[in-house]
Amino acid sequence: MIDAGKIAPRVVGPVRPRARFGWIYGPGWDLLIALCWVPFFLAAHVLTVRHGVENDHILSNLFNAAFLLSLLHQPLTLALVYGDKNQFALRRKVFTWGPLGVIALISTALYLNLWIVIPIAATWNTIHTLQQRYGLSRIYSRKAGFGSIFLDRWTLYAWLVAAILVAGSTASTLAQLARVMLDSPNAAPVRDLASVRPYAVWLLVPAAVIAVVLLAGLVRQEAEHVEEANRAKWIYQGSSLVLIAAIAFDPLAGFIAYIASHAIEYFIVVYKTMESRYGRTPDRSTFLGRVARTTTGRVAFFAAFGLVVWAMDTKFNQWLPGRSYYITLYTAGMLHFWYDSFIWKLRKPAVAANFGIQTAPVG
Repeated sequence: MIDAGKIAPRVVGPVRPRARFGWIYGPGWDLLIALCWVPFFLAAHVLTVRHGVENDHILSNLFNAAFLLSLLHQPLTLALVYGDKNQFALRRKVFTWGPLGVIALISTALYLNLWIVIPIAATWNTIHTLQQRYGLSRIYSRKAGFGSIFLDRWTLYAWLVAAILVAGSTASTLAQLARVMLDSPNAAPVRDLASVRPYAVWLLVPAAVIAVVLLAGLVRQEAEHVEEANRAKWIYQGSSLVLIAAIAFDPLAGFIAYIASHAIEYFIVVYKTMESRYGRTPDRSTFLGRVARTTTGRVAFFAAFGLVVWAMDTKFNQWLPGRSYYITLYTAGMLHFWYDSFIWKLRKPAVAANFGIQTAPVG
């Protein structure tokens, strides 16, 4: 028998907060979203540090594959809008007349040989990609119940600006880009980067200081709310910042990883949104409702969709006359950027529900 009087009193130390992981889709999917850039970066980095004709050919193919992957994901936005009459009805006028206006704008710019179209498209694509990472960060913040919109957004932007300035101030960046952009249409942008180098060097120090200060603010915010902090957000935000730092470390490999991972993220988000929107409460009154109500249907849709877009891309360049191919390409891209700003607004209850969010927005 145990003598209760001889039992030593239990020493209770400080209570450690239990780790809280507020996943969006679950650990498997969320870790894939957060880390899908890693294999692309490692594969590209191995190629960038080596030299030789065959090596550069493989690197160029990887570079083009990343852009093809990016191209394949853009029309998915159009499928979400025009494949669901309920989604289409939310902004009927925009979705009806928007394509005509974009086609007219793109056609005018291309036929007038406005060189500014390419840098605008590149800048817009870069911002759009970063906005997607900001959007996912906000979902994690909403699940935690706290988080600064300012810090979530501008920490990412400050780090990207600093990374681009590091890449722009390094002479090796031009040599890297020349290895995969050897055709004449892309030679001019490579040469233009040389004129940016002096400005990049001068701007680098203040940009780096701002990036560090914002990161410190983000860390302090999480430390002050450590008990309720969302560890899944730490993983995703940390991975995003490491990816951006990778652009400074190896610009070409980082850029390939940045572009490819954005497309993979988007594929996953759309797939899981279809599962939530049509799989759990199937609505056969729309095309997507009939197709995406089962796992087999969703997989088949993505496979067929990717095959059709790939076939159109490879053939349209040969079949369409004049600049029609580029008009089609840029129109799909611009509508993707534009429509995404409508259909993924978290303040809409239906959209928030797709990500498992039921609470009111937090600041």
